[in-house]
Amino acid sequence: MLAQYLEIKSEHPDALLLFRMGDFYETFFEDAQTLAEVAGVTLTSRDAKSAHPVPLAGVPYHALDTYLARLIEAGLTVAICEQVEDPATAKGLVRREVVEVISPGTATAPELLSGNSGRYCLAYVPREGGWDGWALLDASTGDFRCGAENVSLESLCQRHPVREVIVAEDTSPERVQAWRTALPDVVVNQANAAWYHPGFARQTLTDHFATASLSAFGLEEANREPACTAAGAILRYLATLGKRRPEQVTTLRFSARGDRLVLDEETLRNLEIFRSFRGDRGPGTLVHHVDATLTAMGRRLLEMRLAEAMTDLDELDAWHGGVAACLAARTWRDDLRDRLRRVGDIDRLAARAANGRIGPSALRQFGATLAAVDGIRGRAAAEGAPAGPVVAWAADLPDFAALAADILATIPDDAPAHVRKPGFIAAGVDAELDRFRAVSADSKGFLAGLQGREREATGIPTLKVGFNKVFGYYFEVTKKHVDKVPDHYEQKQTLVNACRYVTGELKEAESTILEAEEAATRLETALFEALIGRVTARLADLNLAARLVAGVDLMLAFATLAERHGYCRPHCDESLELVVKGGRHPVVEQLLTSDFIPNDTVLGHDDNQVLLLTGPNMGGKSTYLRQVALITLLAQAGSFVPARSARIGVVDRIFTRVGASDNLARGESTFYMEMSETAHILHQMTGRSLVILDEIGRGTSTYDGLSLAWAITEFLSDRDGPRPRSVFATHYHELTDLEGDLPGLVNLQLEVKEWEGRIIFLHSVGRGRSDKSYGIHVARLAGLPEGVLRRAQTILDSLDSADRRDHDARVAGPRGASLAADAGSRGPRAQLSLFNESERDALDALKGLDLESISPMDAFMWLARIKRELSD
Repeated sequence: MLAQYLEIKSEHPDALLLFRMGDFYETFFEDAQTLAEVAGVTLTSRDAKSAHPVPLAGVPYHALDTYLARLIEAGLTVAICEQVEDPATAKGLVRREVVEVISPGTATAPELLSGNSGRYCLAYVPREGGWDGWALLDASTGDFRCGAENVSLESLCQRHPVREVIVAEDTSPERVQAWRTALPDVVVNQANAAWYHPGFARQTLTDHFATASLSAFGLEEANREPACTAAGAILRYLATLGKRRPEQVTTLRFSARGDRLVLDEETLRNLEIFRSFRGDRGPGTLVHHVDATLTAMGRRLLEMRLAEAMTDLDELDAWHGGVAACLAARTWRDDLRDRLRRVGDIDRLAARAANGRIGPSALRQFGATLAAVDGIRGRAAAEGAPAGPVVAWAADLPDFAALAADILATIPDDAPAHVRKPGFIAAGVDAELDRFRAVSADSKGFLAGLQGREREATGIPTLKVGFNKVFGYYFEVTKKHVDKVPDHYEQKQTLVNACRYVTGELKEAESTILEAEEAATRLETALFEALIGRVTARLADLNLAARLVAGVDLMLAFATLAERHGYCRPHCDESLELVVKGGRHPVVEQLLTSDFIPNDTVLGHDDNQVLLLTGPNMGGKSTYLRQVALITLLAQAGSFVPARSARIGVVDRIFTRVGASDNLARGESTFYMEMSETAHILHQMTGRSLVILDEIGRGTSTYDGLSLAWAITEFLSDRDGPRPRSVFATHYHELTDLEGDLPGLVNLQLEVKEWEGRIIFLHSVGRGRSDKSYGIHVARLAGLPEGVLRRAQTILDSLDSADRRDHDARVAGPRGASLAADAGSRGPRAQLSLFNESERDALDALKGLDLESISPMDAFMWLARIKRELSD
């Protein structure tokens, strides 16, 4: 047996092998140690008394799903090895085979899936000097997409809920390790390099979809070869691991470059679209606060829309118009949403049916779901329904009435979860099955009567009929009454306190019962498989229904969101303007216990092209920056937006550079990260992009940072450049002097009110510049010692005095002069002087004294005057 195990293990060296032995899945050697550590089971050993005992650990077969979930969540790949012949009829060692390999990105069992989000496996094909190819496949739903673009693996994993990445096995170990370090929550595995050959990948796709070409999927163009390669590789990976054709994959969608608003990994992280800065997916994330969907399909569509929003004006207008229609028809909308609450996860239920992994109770649930879908189809077009996409989509829903009725009539309400337990086909479905059940029931009634008759005939009051899998049916008699057992009783088993016997009559009844039960089990299984066949014959219709229900759910959810929070319909057009009146942050306003202060935003390509935002710490600059980006994203996702009104010229990319953090794993400092992200923005932005920058240049010396911030501002507003719509928050108040010099630059400030020695943050944005950051006030709120605060105020007063003279000297010269030259002429900043203002004036006068031209008497008179001023 151990030799058989080692042979099978050699075929799956990278997987933990669960080896079926009777009622347990056993593991040996290193796998046993891993299973014990991860799943929390006992580690024992085989041949414990030998010099080299073999580590051993196992789990009960009926609890496989529970332990499998722990292994998969730990990032392990698991191979399931089953006994493929009956041990009772096997000659010699029972034959075993691996029937399935489950990896973190290909799991489909409900116990292995968390929530309604997708669970993607991603194939990545990096190309030097060309577009990178990628393909996403959710085995639990059949969702299959691919694309080709200049994109990092990290960005793709931020954009989508990726659990596993596969790359070719000939990828350099250094590169694979770098990805594993950068993506700690994603399993990075390597797959057969042959699968990544363009010709092989293409053949995999055409074989699966039974087509001569891939033109129907948009993959015949030459520059889409990387996408085709990635798609073929991941489909082969899924088929190889599952040991079967992935029937749930019925189509492939190509994401054309430029068709969607793209968010890179920094923007997804900075805007907290799917994960908060704490790393969780709950409160604080955009998706959490704008999710009013009721179905799993709707939630997944929402996530896809936030990751890849729309840019097509016709599509956007259709969505916004549809949301408006749903918003106006509240009774109709609420009725449809009530029906949506009864809809299960069509994608995943269909995928489980296609893979033969759906149990009776889940199939019954599927029938109820299809009945609910049929109800949506009827109600959507009923009286009072508004014109719009929802009605059109509902009308296109396939008719599932007959299939739903078939399932609900065939599977009883109390159906078991697995076919291991009988009774999963309802009475009255099949006359032959009912007859076998009646025979079994009658025979069991006969046994009950037989027990009574035998007690009376033998005079043994404790005699009873029992059953086990080894001996079948038997009479059990306590040892106290063994002397009363008739001669025709055949003894089968002796226990401590009783003996067990059989008779010819009992054997005959047993044969009748077991034959009827076996026949009933075979027939039940055949009827169940036939029903699944009728379901999977409608796979294409089921996938269509899932997409349509997702659209209906999301559009109704957007209308509900707009009603709850007072969102308005945005107007999207081809202009390069972005005008929002009374805009609000969609997350912060829901978290606040007080009213959110709305603010306007006016951005354009010519005027108001760069908004330079200054203001105090804690004044709300970062909230305002994110607010502008999130309103834009929501509008292009098809939602209404938190504002009084909004007109948005379609954006192709949103770039953000917000916050500061080191990447110690890569050996990158805060400042390097900041410059790297800013460089990416400046190279990739277009005239249709939206750029959000927060505090560029803080991680280096004051003059270095100011110089870089100044130059970046000039670059953004350069008339010969792309001139993206930009909002730039800064503490470098010197940059505000650029208004009037740089085309399209406008100063904005977060307003404050000083009252009775206190600072009141108004959180309102207005025209103008702020000369104070109120950092010491914020430090006081944070609880710094009073002595530190007083000392800081003294130093600040001293610096402010010097900076004012410095500023006056600079602005007296030609406007728009080079900052680098200005900074260079002053040389490095001296250590802070602690002289008072009159002493500093005297020192400045001394520095400006021309010793070559002054006479001795004039020098004496000058010195006397300085002494008098200092004495005063």
